[in-house]
Amino acid sequence: MRASPSPLAFRRRSGPRVRFAAGVLLPVTLVACVSDRPATGPSQPVTGDAVSIQSFAFVPPNLSVVSGTTVTWTNQDAEQHTVTSDDGHSFESSAFGQGQTFQVTAGAPGTYTYTCRIHPFMHGTLTVTAQ
Repeated sequence: MRASPSPLAFRRRSGPRVRFAAGVLLPVTLVACVSDRPATGPSQPVTGDAVSIQSFAFVPPNLSVVSGTTVTWTNQDAEQHTVTSDDGHSFESSAFGQGQTFQVTAGAPGTYTYTCRIHPFMHGTLTVTAQ
């Protein structure tokens, strides 16, 4: 007797396809990205005063501001998000929807990591420097 394949197994027919548990086959397109820029480590902080929330990510993921700067996060997604410092007390928004904003005035210099409480895979870093 032949064992049946896992419901999540990849199958190849006329093109790449993925089998889901419900038995529905959907076409999959594989895309390769090529760049003439050398590979780098973690992205360096970007200066500015705005972070966009789009496609379930903070853009830019690393922002650097001078103490006293007001930083604005704008939700571009149809889903609600939060902006919550990982230290649990520096800043925390309530859930806010598409087109809404959350603002924080940067205080003490330091590096503040944050996440979305609703989508904990979303991470960002706010670096505050002295004036």
